[in-house]
Amino acid sequence: MGRPKEELKKIHRKKVKKAKEKVKAHLRGEIPYSNLSQLAKKLLEKRKKAEKLLSSAQGS
Repeated sequence: MGRPKEELKKIHRKKVKKAKEKVKAHLRGEIPYSNLSQLAKKLLEKRKKAEKLLSSAQGS
């Protein structure tokens, strides 16, 4: 019945690692936004949101 949980975790970690690498490459200007995967775009938005929260917290 499907894949074992450990195998799924391994696949997920690998996909997240690749997505994070793509986000870093995008921030360096090496690849355009349109070449990012859905997961990478989600991580980028999450990163921007966190930076925005940090900057607003430091300003107050």
